Amino acid sequence: MDAAAHGLADRVLLSNAVFTGKENSASPAFIALRGDCIVAVGHPAEAENWIGPATFVHHLKDAFIMPGVHDNHVFFTGYMSMHRGVDLTNAATVDEALQLLKQEAEKSPSGQNVYAYGWSGEDWGQSPEQSLLDEAFPERVVIAINRTKSYCWMNKTAQQKYQFAPDQCSAESRARLLNDMMQDRALVRQEFLDFARMLAKRGVTSIKDIGFDRHSGLLPVLEELEAAGELPLRVHFALEPVLQPIDIPAGLQYKERYQGEFLRFQGYKLMMDGVVADHTGDMLEPYADMPGVTTLRPVDYEAIEAAVQAADSHGIKCCLTAEGDAAIRKAVDLIEGCNRKRGEQRIRHSISDLEYPHPDDIKRMGKNGIFAEVYAQILLLNPSYEDAYMAAVAGKENESRFYNYMSMLEANVPITIGTDLPLFLTSVPDSLYAASYRLFPDGSPPGGWNPGQGMPASEVLKAWTVNGARHCGMEECTGTLEVGKAADIAVFDRNLLDTTATGIRDTHVILTISAGRITYDASRNEG
Repeated sequence: MDAAAHGLADRVLLSNAVFTGKENSASPAFIALRGDCIVAVGHPAEAENWIGPATFVHHLKDAFIMPGVHDNHVFFTGYMSMHRGVDLTNAATVDEALQLLKQEAEKSPSGQNVYAYGWSGEDWGQSPEQSLLDEAFPERVVIAINRTKSYCWMNKTAQQKYQFAPDQCSAESRARLLNDMMQDRALVRQEFLDFARMLAKRGVTSIKDIGFDRHSGLLPVLEELEAAGELPLRVHFALEPVLQPIDIPAGLQYKERYQGEFLRFQGYKLMMDGVVADHTGDMLEPYADMPGVTTLRPVDYEAIEAAVQAADSHGIKCCLTAEGDAAIRKAVDLIEGCNRKRGEQRIRHSISDLEYPHPDDIKRMGKNGIFAEVYAQILLLNPSYEDAYMAAVAGKENESRFYNYMSMLEANVPITIGTDLPLFLTSVPDSLYAASYRLFPDGSPPGGWNPGQGMPASEVLKAWTVNGARHCGMEECTGTLEVGKAADIAVFDRNLLDTTATGIRDTHVILTISAGRITYDASRNEG
């Protein structure tokens, strides 16, 4: 008989550093799994009671066991679109890249779009000319996105068909293109499974994915995988209206239809302002480096308010993306207004990005139970403190208001972590380096940047796990390592709570288990 028939465990994990998510520290423990659930958690000496002849035992020594990682803000379609077609990463020149594009066109059906990614104008010493593509591909769409995702080398045919310019490469700007790219269901299925394997190598067992409009390209694929028992991670999804206005009837259908443990509807994402770094974030006071200007891109707050109220009135959750303090204040106003109408029946609305909040609004977020979706790896966008833009745009005296996580914790704001992937690839070690140690990629500044506003390491881990589960309404199922919870587990090669800043970014995942199934095993090269 198998282990389960004897009341024993199918699998036991033993380590000197187990972080259950219920405490702020890690301690020696064992975790026993049967099927897709955790059946025991306790002192290592008790593990033998759960081990039978068929039990697989992982002796993990000082490896770090924690709940599976939940990335609360990803874009599969964005990642997919930046990995489809010809990889130009190693193309040494523009001419070499052009030849690779021609080869791709020759081996694919005539009329089919040609895609590429990964090129760098800096490596080439020049920006590629549109005319080269116009001449080589006069009637065929060709689009090659660069390594930094900031520019698309594309011909006139592509611009006319998809209605965005080469320097307008946001996912929203490319919505029509993304819609077309999602039509090949077999290819999308394979790309999603590749995406899930990539995340499993990073300890991820659950995501909240943002899809445009009705997300009609990916949902059928996810449904098929779920029905076949082949969905390798939990997928919560939110809809972002881009080409169409907010669709409440569709949201109500999705709310009723997608409420499983592996595929669940999470409401709407609504964009408010732009980016503080390029002065499109909406600010209460003028930018320090642009006197008299509070934003270069005005926000239609009336339309956003109408959408939020419509969603809330139907019990549908909203995530409001806001960077500047004026936009964040308005987001808090909107959610606060919804809460007043609902009384004790609050919905778990959230605000994402939250780059430059006003201290008063952080306190209001705490009082209203508004979830924060922060990008804890955000400092890594800047090569060094010297090159960072925060003091330049807001003034040196206001620099400490950026990414003020400790103020959020002190105000009892529930913090979750996302990556805006493909902005970042999910990395718990990188998030600790940036959000806890508060360091830039080059290790500057000494002692960390405004270290008093950093998140303690244990809070970073909780933001990646139990808080994300709470925000998605899954805290009874996952997010902590407890008896009766799903066996969603990530194992790192060293103790994340006892690793120096210089060593933390070298930490890597060695084992990921999702609902009791191994989705990544470094020792066997599985996943």
